[in-house]
Amino acid sequence: MNLETWQEIQEAKVRELKELYDAGDLSESEYTELVEDLLDLQKISDGLDLEENKIRAQKAIEAIRMVAGLI
Repeated sequence: MNLETWQEIQEAKVRELKELYDAGDLSESEYTELVEDLLDLQKISDGLDLEENKIRAQKAIEAIRMVAGLI
């Protein structure tokens, strides 16, 4: 799986969580914890070989956090 595909999948997951939060099915702390778990840079970095990929992953995470409203 390439990084762009991963980002699209993570953004979709975050949008689903945001819908649950907006509907009142998740508390703010639950929502934040679940999103942060999806975007745990250490877990992601462990699966990446090249430094360039790690930098791209960080940028993707920042973009997803913006979607999640955490930035």
